[in-house]
Amino acid sequence: MGALCRRTIILVMAMLLPAAIFTMADDPSCGCECPQQCEINLHYYLHQFRAGPNHPNRNEEFVTTGGPSGLGAGLIHDWSLTTGVDANANIVGRAQGWHIVASLGSPTNWYISQNIVFQGSSFSGSTLQVMGIIQGSEDGVGEWSILGGTGEFTNARGNIKYRVIKREDVEWIRELDIQVFYTPSTTPSDVSVICDPLFVKCFYYVPGRLRLFDLKLIISFFIIIS
Repeated sequence: MGALCRRTIILVMAMLLPAAIFTMADDPSCGCECPQQCEINLHYYLHQFRAGPNHPNRNEEFVTTGGPSGLGAGLIHDWSLTTGVDANANIVGRAQGWHIVASLGSPTNWYISQNIVFQGSSFSGSTLQVMGIIQGSEDGVGEWSILGGTGEFTNARGNIKYRVIKREDVEWIRELDIQVFYTPSTTPSDVSVICDPLFVKCFYYVPGRLRLFDLKLIISFFIIIS
């Protein structure tokens, strides 16, 4: 009985293997994990109206003043995100979080942690969790990490490259190039998701072909049972 089961399993796996090899050679996207991830690139402008007694439009406030070196100085911010340089241009979201001086060696660097909350667009209600450093005078290109997301951007990862294009006492503007990889909230209607409980891996069945997402598991299986 055991030998019969093993021959049956080998036969089934042998039938799947050619489909997997053909699909991987034909479709470069089939190497990603199930559920399939999408990539999107966004281009926005971030408006920081700086804290200060003579800044009536400020969108940040000091919550700690820090020590003599500046260490520990921190602000809560609610910066606006727009599609254009003009602060009154189409607002697509808010960058809500805090930034704080967290380095004795580089007191002009600010650690930043924030949620980008989208509004008034197809991403309305979705968020991106962002973390990184604002470095000194920001003369070059800076970079922040995307560590997660919600809504349309579930399981998001990626990065944000930014540069300062306006630097004044009242307002700073940063130009953002956002690259996001995320898991779609819905599966296309012509795709069925099949999960294999043995390997905790998934297949996409598209009419006419089988997309297998981990060929290494099949090869390992043959080695184990042979």
